[in-house]
Amino acid sequence: MRILHYYTASDKMSKDYIDILSGAMTPLNYLSGDNSIENVSASSLHDALKLIKNSHVDILHFHGCWRDSDLILERKAKQNNVRIVVSPHGQLEPWIIKQDYWKNHLPRIIAYQKKILRDAFSIVVMGKMEETCMKRLDWNPRIEVVKNSMITDTITEKEMAIKMLNTYNKVMDSHTFALLNDEERIAFAALIKAGVTREEKWLTDDEKASISSLSPLAWRRIKIYAYHTSIADTILDAEDTIGYNHTDIKPDAIPCYLPKADKPKGLFSKDVKPLPAVIADDKGYHTDSLCKFINVLQKHAANGQLVLKDIVETAYQMRRVLVDETALVEEMKLKGLDKFVMSLMQIMSDYTCMEEGFMLTPPKDNARTRKLASMIDNELQII
Repeated sequence: MRILHYYTASDKMSKDYIDILSGAMTPLNYLSGDNSIENVSASSLHDALKLIKNSHVDILHFHGCWRDSDLILERKAKQNNVRIVVSPHGQLEPWIIKQDYWKNHLPRIIAYQKKILRDAFSIVVMGKMEETCMKRLDWNPRIEVVKNSMITDTITEKEMAIKMLNTYNKVMDSHTFALLNDEERIAFAALIKAGVTREEKWLTDDEKASISSLSPLAWRRIKIYAYHTSIADTILDAEDTIGYNHTDIKPDAIPCYLPKADKPKGLFSKDVKPLPAVIADDKGYHTDSLCKFINVLQKHAANGQLVLKDIVETAYQMRRVLVDETALVEEMKLKGLDKFVMSLMQIMSDYTCMEEGFMLTPPKDNARTRKLASMIDNELQII
């Protein structure tokens, strides 16, 4: 994990704080999710941009507020999939904001300050008073209290470093699918296929190779993501199928940030219609009940509620059902499902390595497909 600390050059207290924090954190590699910690810092926009461009940075930690350069740096960070943490260092206290409010602070709040706080994965405050102020602003609910050992003896430098590192881990363990690269996403789809089929013979050599090349960090991210999207059992079945064992990763004990419970989508919605059972008729066909199943999937998609668990459940069904293909095609057209199903088949291919022999129609990659993919990818998105 590489953290870039950005601060104002004239702010000696922030510089000293970063130096103390970095020094105390260096021996704590064993507590990091990736067993690696590196802290770098910059007080100029040029140096910060150069670090993000030329070296891998996981987290950009803003120290202080009200710098016009922060907006430029935040945009660059987002382009490079770098996550944001902000420590206001008291600069968002009400009495600070009220000073020169109309000419100085309000324009900056409108231009970038509120946006940066909202887009941050976490806001780190140094005490209960600052926490109360941040809650009153209501710009971001993800607030962590980490006291500053420079100004209070109620916390040691090591304790401060551990708490800050726990926050960094929490940031990096949130919405982990977004941190997987293309090769790791292919491996994840192959794992779903292995978990659904429960037979290694269905995996191609390339799919096996993609799984075997997964790093420990990628496995950690996959297991966390699977747990929070309710497909952990599928991944466990995949591990049994391919003979891997990652029982040392306990995703239920790993803190992370999740969407609000009332967020109206997927796993976190209170009123998502459950998928119906797919059962055979008296002739042994699943045609009618499969159409009903797909109809509910389409409703999930129309309401922005299509999630990965839906796709995995569809993969299970498509590998076991027996359908009258002619009747199924006619029924899907009659119910207006045919175009949706073509996009759904592309999703099945991309997310579960579904072979064309099991597909209901030829897959189609179009705008509808990309919308469905975005819906699934962003299920655990918090910002």
